[in-house]
Amino acid sequence: MITRALKFTLVIYLFFWLDLSAQDQSDSKKLLFSGKINLTNNGFSFIPLFSLGKPATTVNLSVEGKRFSFDPQFRFDLDGMKPWSFLFIWHYKLIKKERFQVRLGSYFPAYAFTKLDYTRNSRSVQVLTPQRFFIWTTFLNYSLSEKVSLGLFYLNGNGLEQIDQTKRGNFISFRAGFKNISISKSLDLHFNPEVYFLKIDSNQGYYIAQTLAIKHSRFPISISTTMNKALDSNINAKKFDWNIGLNYDFKGQYQKLK
Repeated sequence: MITRALKFTLVIYLFFWLDLSAQDQSDSKKLLFSGKINLTNNGFSFIPLFSLGKPATTVNLSVEGKRFSFDPQFRFDLDGMKPWSFLFIWHYKLIKKERFQVRLGSYFPAYAFTKLDYTRNSRSVQVLTPQRFFIWTTFLNYSLSEKVSLGLFYLNGNGLEQIDQTKRGNFISFRAGFKNISISKSLDLHFNPEVYFLKIDSNQGYYIAQTLAIKHSRFPISISTTMNKALDSNINAKKFDWNIGLNYDFKGQYQKLK
């Protein structure tokens, strides 16, 4: 499994170097930098079923070229800023049309931190332990208009530890995106509903989720809420969960002229 993960990731890296080479041959090279910091009463993972159940912060960063981007995510429990998950995400835009895009992704390395029970000096202790995963994704997106899009997202994840870890997971999400819907002169609404299927080892379930955000046109701060509800599931998790968060967005651009 580790060998297959490395091969897939090397393919993504190859796309990266080809992308940089293509940019070097152009008149200028542009790199876009962006990020988001989220503070919430209940941390949500990138799969909405999984939540921390207490206040958390998520830091999303992105360095984007013509087709390639590096998009790491760092999640922390606000109680002592203990790490929750670290994802080093690599994306390549295989198809980049005006209305239709196909994006390949690799989450490698990906770490989820879990409290595990160990015996030390004849005493039982809990240790915050990183567990390694290899994840690859495919995302298809079609824009119906400047404000409406439809998407299909597939994720396959594999645990790389020998014990005390999920071995395999599959996630399929049908998504819609509604953005920049004006609700006043300075406020816009963003709405992202999805219906998804999740299988973890021998357990599985069907769910609906949504993220709703209100953004100000002149300030980089927004308010968002995410909700998740199980439709039919035997996975041991909450049947309904939600959060509310405060977000700060930032971005910039680097351009090198020959």
